[in-house]
Amino acid sequence: MYVLAMKNFTLKQLRYIVTVAAGGSIAEAAEAHAISASSIREAIAFAEAKLAAPLFRRTPARGVALTAEGQHFAALAEQFLAAHDAFEHAALRIPHEWQTEMRIGVVATAAAAIIPPLLLHLASRAPQARFRLEEMSSEEVATRVRSGELLAGLAFNDAMTVDLAFVPIMRAPIHAGLHRGHGLAGAASVTLAALQEEPYILLDFPGARAYYAGLFEQHGLKPALRYVVNSRELAAELVAAGLGYSLFNMPPSPRMRASETIARVPLDTSYWCPSFGLFYARQYRAMPMIRELVGAIRQLRSEIAARPGH
Repeated sequence: MYVLAMKNFTLKQLRYIVTVAAGGSIAEAAEAHAISASSIREAIAFAEAKLAAPLFRRTPARGVALTAEGQHFAALAEQFLAAHDAFEHAALRIPHEWQTEMRIGVVATAAAAIIPPLLLHLASRAPQARFRLEEMSSEEVATRVRSGELLAGLAFNDAMTVDLAFVPIMRAPIHAGLHRGHGLAGAASVTLAALQEEPYILLDFPGARAYYAGLFEQHGLKPALRYVVNSRELAAELVAAGLGYSLFNMPPSPRMRASETIARVPLDTSYWCPSFGLFYARQYRAMPMIRELVGAIRQLRSEIAARPGH
């Protein structure tokens, strides 16, 4: 009977009774909780009715004193309230606990260029943080951030939906990757028509084939497709070897071996270019981890904007 009755007690009732037990006065307990004395009496009466036993003895001159049953009840209530307070404190610390693993999705083609400098900024903000980084397509990033599987994602905004917040890092205009010895390597820009007859190296990863197919279709051209690869690194190596040209959205990473041996020439086109940035679910915008991520992203954006050619 006692255990079944416990489920109906409220935290407020237990706190009222423990305060009365500690001070021996209903009036003082009412003042301590800023409520009426009748509310304290109602809490005591409720508990006594549930237990079918008195908790206090009333003495007109000395207030109230615990009965044997009351002593047992008050001790249990104190233990329960202490455990509840400890739970609440620990639960409220969860968003601040940088020992919690931060799962971040990132588009594979941008991981090498974006993740290292981003983590350097985050390291100064959250030195105890742990990160799990997973490479995937923009569509998968958006889907898994939306479902809560990922805290955040770094991807192109072509998969943007209204329930996601997006913090841009950079626009991703198309540029042609050309061999340094190419006749157009030093040009201010280049057209697709000027490259149409040359061997084309297609970047083929989720979303890319359709995107670049749309580019050629808009210009009414058909490329001389020669090689199909699924990584920027390999595409850049083929360009550096003089095997053809390729088209990129993201600038080459300085860590790519071919980054210094290919020319990056802006493509002269009105075709839509996406932005690359941070995705997160709007309802989590107040989380400390999200705030730190957004702060690091803004630092990185300023750093990228200051680089030559941006």
